Amino acid sequence: MRNHANRVSAMRDPSPCPAPATDSTRPGERTLIAAAIIVGVLIVAASMVRYDGDIAGLIRFGAGETVAEQTAHVEDVLGRDVATVANLGHDGRFFFLQALDPFYLSPDEHAVHLDRPLYRAQRMLFPTLAGLGGLLPPGAVLWTMTLTNIAALALGTVAAGRLAVRLGGTHWLGLAFPLNPGVIFEFDLSGGGVVAFAAALWGTLALEDGHHRRAIAWFTAAVLARELMLIYLAGICVYRLWRTRRIPWLLGSIPALSAAAWASYVRLRLDSHDGVNEVQEFGPPFGGILDSFENWLADPTKLSVIAGLIIVMPLLILRAWQRPNALAFGALGFVPLAIMLNQLIWLRFTDISRAVIPIMTAYVITAFSAGTPNTESGNELPHTSDDATAPS
Repeated sequence: MRNHANRVSAMRDPSPCPAPATDSTRPGERTLIAAAIIVGVLIVAASMVRYDGDIAGLIRFGAGETVAEQTAHVEDVLGRDVATVANLGHDGRFFFLQALDPFYLSPDEHAVHLDRPLYRAQRMLFPTLAGLGGLLPPGAVLWTMTLTNIAALALGTVAAGRLAVRLGGTHWLGLAFPLNPGVIFEFDLSGGGVVAFAAALWGTLALEDGHHRRAIAWFTAAVLARELMLIYLAGICVYRLWRTRRIPWLLGSIPALSAAAWASYVRLRLDSHDGVNEVQEFGPPFGGILDSFENWLADPTKLSVIAGLIIVMPLLILRAWQRPNALAFGALGFVPLAIMLNQLIWLRFTDISRAVIPIMTAYVITAFSAGTPNTESGNELPHTSDDATAPS
């Protein structure tokens, strides 16, 4: 009981703490950046070997009959054939089409080939960055999608390493970002989740440094990259409320309102396809796990890795209770999310690991840090010009 009281007291203590480390105290970050870039390059190299040197193989265009029109449109735009995968393909093909016209100024040209236009269009930041707002030619977009994710991989690794050091761990724990299976699969499919999670980590770090406006900007970017990062942001807001006893209105509302404003704009520019359910990933609690279990039994490898992910979820809850920190609280909301996901997501490890992407990184950093923060996360820092007027 005394330890619990001390922990709660510490979480509510807004006493000043040491200033954030400067660049001179981060000698290992260059090594982390290099390691993250190597991971990205290896994924790209493996894909290009698999698809005869065609970078389009990393985008995952489909060869199935139901997506033949979409793939034909892509080949027409590029002026060449593209490497394809079996059946429908994967998320990268949608981000490629979005990058050609990220603001949907000509929705009948590219967006018409999106399977769920309103759902896909919510995730605007990655394709906007990769396509430079629609200014790049299609052939260049194939490469800039990959380069954008490599940059996000490096940025996310640095942020994760700094957060680990704050929790008393080594900066090498930052590798829990690029070696997170969900991050690897998201990169390999040219998805926007790497950008989203990296932005969320930088938002967390900025908040820990007391830079509230900067944190709001990063979290807004995270939410615009992937709307599910609202769950991460909700966890951060709960943590701030617990720590400071103040509701972080601006921190929660500005990213959410930005996402709502973008969604409203998208609905003015796009129409959902007739008869298409824009949201298809949710079902009864635990339904996705139960429906997928028989399939997992037929593949011991799949069963073991998914079982590992399931085991990590309650362990994250335990560690968040024992060593409360912003990163862990941000990831906690993805546990109930996982329970509500259906067989469409749970059937393949590549999909479920991407859907709950913060869980593994947050668990590794929280579990393997010393538990005695070098700079107690969330304590109020001396105000700077960046947050002189910003509430928590």
